[in-house]
Amino acid sequence: MIKNCLSAALLLFPLFGIAQTCSGSLGDPVLNETFGSGHYILDANKTSYTYTGGCPPKYSYTLGNFLFGCGDVNGAWAKMIGDHTRNEKGNYMLVNAESMAGTVFMDTAKGICGATVYQFGIWVTSVMTKYACGGKPVLPDLKFQVKTLSGVIIGSDSTGYLPLIEEREWKFYNFSFTTPPGIGDVIVSITVDPEYGCGSAFAIDDITLRPCGPLISATIDGTPGPAEVCADYKDPFILNANYSAGFTDPVLQWQSSIDTGKTWIDIPGETTLSYAVPRRTSDVILYRIGIAERVNINSARCRINSNSIYTRIHPLPEHKAPQSLIGCINKDYFFPEADPKALQVLWTGPNGYSSTQPNAVVPGIQYTDSGLYKLKETFSYNCVSLDTFNLKIFPSTTISVQPSFPICEGKSEQLFASATGNVSYQWMPPTGLSNDAIPDPIARPPDSVKYKVVVTNEYGCKDSAYLVVNVYRNPAVNAGPDKTILIGDTATLNGIVKGTAINYYWSPANFISDSHIAVPKVNPPVNTNYILNVTSTVGCGSASDEVFVKVYNSFYVPNAFTPNEDGKNDKFKILMLDNYKLVHFIIYNRWGQAVFKSEGLYNGWDGTFKGLPQPAGVYIYNVEIETSFGKKIEKQGTVLLIR
Repeated sequence: MIKNCLSAALLLFPLFGIAQTCSGSLGDPVLNETFGSGHYILDANKTSYTYTGGCPPKYSYTLGNFLFGCGDVNGAWAKMIGDHTRNEKGNYMLVNAESMAGTVFMDTAKGICGATVYQFGIWVTSVMTKYACGGKPVLPDLKFQVKTLSGVIIGSDSTGYLPLIEEREWKFYNFSFTTPPGIGDVIVSITVDPEYGCGSAFAIDDITLRPCGPLISATIDGTPGPAEVCADYKDPFILNANYSAGFTDPVLQWQSSIDTGKTWIDIPGETTLSYAVPRRTSDVILYRIGIAERVNINSARCRINSNSIYTRIHPLPEHKAPQSLIGCINKDYFFPEADPKALQVLWTGPNGYSSTQPNAVVPGIQYTDSGLYKLKETFSYNCVSLDTFNLKIFPSTTISVQPSFPICEGKSEQLFASATGNVSYQWMPPTGLSNDAIPDPIARPPDSVKYKVVVTNEYGCKDSAYLVVNVYRNPAVNAGPDKTILIGDTATLNGIVKGTAINYYWSPANFISDSHIAVPKVNPPVNTNYILNVTSTVGCGSASDEVFVKVYNSFYVPNAFTPNEDGKNDKFKILMLDNYKLVHFIIYNRWGQAVFKSEGLYNGWDGTFKGLPQPAGVYIYNVEIETSFGKKIEKQGTVLLIR
């Protein structure tokens, strides 16, 4: 079994095994196999198992990031969603080594240094649950080995038998070893030799080989960072480093990174424990220090690195040029609103004026309040902005307006405003105004509107007032379409009325369900004109419209028609009656064949059958209608088609 590395980066890992472990800091990986993302396949010389997509059968592996339902039965293997970092797009290597010994992974680490301690590390999880292989699966035991190109083993260890799990449990296995002097390349391998039988499934991720050495750490201004300041910072950053014993002839090298640690660049000449970072006005830069024996310092693959320190310089807030402001005597003066991103605001000015409000105000301003005002805004990371304002005080003006009154649609009224001093006028909005720059414009707005009038004197002092002009809508009426009924039946009038504050009624008030609603029911015994009358109660006039109700003793059916396309009597059709449903309308020729049929719609016959004109002569019709009360009326007869 393997113990975990005691470096600062690995203190959270559990202890495994008894092999030599790294007790200090680590360098950048010489070997770093993450298994990529998306579609990624290992080179054939890196594994003896066969690649497959999806759940791997025995003797094979897959590289994936979202697999479940694998194993000999459903639920036999744990769900595998995301790699060990919980990155749902990152791959892991899932292996089914059932009954097959082989090389899980093998690679050559090149350019390493001799007489140097390295740490091999790998993340491993069992994938088999208690349901795998009938509850008695063969447990895998992974072997790790590092050897020279000539085959000399310089480090080895194993996981021991991986246990059954309920859900995946990624664990970090690692061991350290010392390379022989003068060596440059080593071979790293992971193998498994399972017993015959169902089982031996597991997953691995993030295989690394990294130099290991004594502890080394870095601080910035006495802290581990991060350090974030504004671009006008005064004291430069001071980086300091410490390292523990264990080097014979150590050499240091400070590095920087401008791409969040993806690449590191040596800082020329910075090889001492302390480094004063040059001043700058922007950007994010990371710093760290590396250490190695003098003979190895020029190879990044031999260095041990400290923690990285994040630094960021925030730009100064935008500075505004001095501004001239105008205050008006006896009026409250409101300063320009401070930046909403400011954490603190401080206004200062004459007569001991001070305010920490973002909407600072000088109440009832006087001539003695004129002078220079300063605004100090403090932002995150102690960024400070200083702006100045020169406030001058002038005589003010006061406006007054006469009350407005409501008007009817299309009418007008005159508005009145007045102010002290030599002033100009501006009405807003200009909608419906004869002139928006005079004190007394004529207003003829199309709808109710709230006007604002602003006066400005020769010093720039302003005052304002509001006037609301309410526009009453004139009465409008539509009595609806004419109606046709049979005597004794009912029609519904479809009246529409509009306007502000109106009264309306139907006349005459005979044979009507309610003369004071827009949509009443009527049942006159004879032809009747009904008039819908509308009157404004706020003096905007009146209007009326009428509808004719035609009353028949029986519904009318013509006895002849002439389909000659002259626009007169071209179709044989029955009278359309209001509130009556057409059940059917059928026409037969003299042989009893139906040449026309309509149900539900009051359609007429154009004298054709299947697109062909029918001969002149007598035809028989049958029509049935149904009243709104469900009563059915049927009528039969003949019609003469004339050509």
